[in-house]
Amino acid sequence: MMKTSILLIEDNPGDFNLIQLHLKESSVKHDLHHAETLFDGIDIAKNKEIDLVLLDLSLPDSTGFKTLSSFIEKFPVLPIIVLTGINNEIVGNQSVKAGAQDFLVKGQFDGKTLGRSIRYSIQRFKTQIKLESTARNLALSEKRYVEAQEMAKFGNWEMDIVSNKMKWTHEIFRVFGFRANSLSPTLSDYIRYVHLEDKEKVESFFEAATKDGQMHKLEHRIIVDGRNIKYVAIQAKVYYEDTNSKILLVGALQDITERKISEQLIIEKNISNKTSKVKEKAISDIGFHIRTPLSSIVNLLYLLENSSMSSQQKEFLDGLKISVDDLSLMVNNLLNFSVLANEEIKVEEEEFNLKNFLQGIQKVVKIKTENANVKLDFKIDENIPEKIISDNNKLTQVFYNLIENAVQNTKVNGQIEMSINSLPGQGLNENVLAFSIKDQSGEISDERFEELRDAEQILSVYNDQDSESNDTVQFSMAIASKLVNVLSGSLSVERTKTGLCIDIRIPIKTVTKLKFISGEKPTIPTKILLVEDHFLNQIATKKVLTTWTDNVTVDIAENGLIGLEKFREHGYDLILMDLQMPVMNGMESATKIREESSIPIIALTANMSKQEADKCFEIGFNDYLAKPFMPEDLYAKIMQLLVAIAN
Repeated sequence: MMKTSILLIEDNPGDFNLIQLHLKESSVKHDLHHAETLFDGIDIAKNKEIDLVLLDLSLPDSTGFKTLSSFIEKFPVLPIIVLTGINNEIVGNQSVKAGAQDFLVKGQFDGKTLGRSIRYSIQRFKTQIKLESTARNLALSEKRYVEAQEMAKFGNWEMDIVSNKMKWTHEIFRVFGFRANSLSPTLSDYIRYVHLEDKEKVESFFEAATKDGQMHKLEHRIIVDGRNIKYVAIQAKVYYEDTNSKILLVGALQDITERKISEQLIIEKNISNKTSKVKEKAISDIGFHIRTPLSSIVNLLYLLENSSMSSQQKEFLDGLKISVDDLSLMVNNLLNFSVLANEEIKVEEEEFNLKNFLQGIQKVVKIKTENANVKLDFKIDENIPEKIISDNNKLTQVFYNLIENAVQNTKVNGQIEMSINSLPGQGLNENVLAFSIKDQSGEISDERFEELRDAEQILSVYNDQDSESNDTVQFSMAIASKLVNVLSGSLSVERTKTGLCIDIRIPIKTVTKLKFISGEKPTIPTKILLVEDHFLNQIATKKVLTTWTDNVTVDIAENGLIGLEKFREHGYDLILMDLQMPVMNGMESATKIREESSIPIIALTANMSKQEADKCFEIGFNDYLAKPFMPEDLYAKIMQLLVAIAN
């Protein structure tokens, strides 16, 4: 058993000898250090490893509670037992309230009592420290959770199905235009703000959800401030609370107004001239302003997922992740405006991990099919290349448009079959990505089949200024057909007994040598400068890096000018540089830094374009990463540059 290191601060020789005797009788194995003044006691505590302090309140250089407070101020993480000659429990209780673990009255305790007090004080102090740490972690986790909900416009609620009384999180109050906790909501309050045309289906939704125990989902409109219309997506399921034997209806709600507006703009069409010819720059700006907060959400979700949470919080987090996936999909769909309107679409090739890409697609498909009660058979050939060079964004849009199309058209309890493999290409390091998707959309007439099969006809429908077509299936096929053609591939449509079979062939270039081994971390102290103006991105990115490894430290600069000044003042191993910032943007800052140093610089941007990437490399950036990015992608790029420098 290890000895307990005890510091006794006592100026009376008689009391010192008596306490020393009691310690020998206490059965506590110990090493004793002695000081006669508070100053000497503090000096010993600084230079020795002390486990517990026995502190007399009346010393030559300090008296009363000032003695205790002065010592605690210097050593807040040491348990203290107060020794007092005053036979007054008020003094002892006040000492405990001030921070001591226990108190003993001189002359009224023996060795057994002293030993018990020592063991109690040490254990109580350890428990107290652990509880304080747990409380801080829970408070931090709750704060992150609330921030993530606010950014995603996502909240959760519950309702007692007997009284119809509801509990809303702060975000739901905000969605309805109320100050948090400004009313005690009921189901009647909720329905009062539902759009008149949607009230009947909302009432039916709640009635059905309380009866069958299944997950129910609905999108409807609400009226905010008596005049503004918002679209919300609500889901609910019956939950039995064991602790108080209550039956609750538990669910989530998300403000999907922006998504609905985007969908409406797409379906309302005239995508080319009838929508005032949406300009490429306007779409780029919209994409930037969505991707910037989306990057914060992705990073905060990553941190949340790795923090301690209750099972209910984990369930809400899973729902939030689904909503973020949907939001990411809508950002890509927003870019479809320019696909049909633009005659010349440029291919922007980049190197990426094909297996990770397809696994991400598989997760999205799984979420979509589960929500639609559709079975999924998803097969990825194990022999597909690890890394390829192609246009990641356009491939993503091809997959998402055809997947969304298949899920929407497959009947409930039907099945979607998807397979991906690679075929030999014509030259060295060239392959063909082969993708097949079979849905169960039912029997298709000859006329309808011809409409879907003829890609040129589909495109002509959507490029015709006078066309009033709002066929979303044709729209998805038009997007996919044009993008596949841009990628020098082919798309064919065939009928099966149960629906449609779509086959795609797209040429790709393979990468034979991997640049990064997953799981690598810096093994020596690494200083990183993060130049970023968005506050939440600063917090999230710094946390993602510092939780990766203890060897990484991060400084923050809120614009390119401050980043340049910090670079000149301090030595860094790598710089992460946002491009769009006030005062001095990332391009200007990197140009000046590159004139003085060859330090690795990675560009972070919410605008993804080949032109911007080429400009970054021309200036002297070493790598380029588009927001929102996964932490693993950031780790990989950092390690590639650090390994290259080391070699």
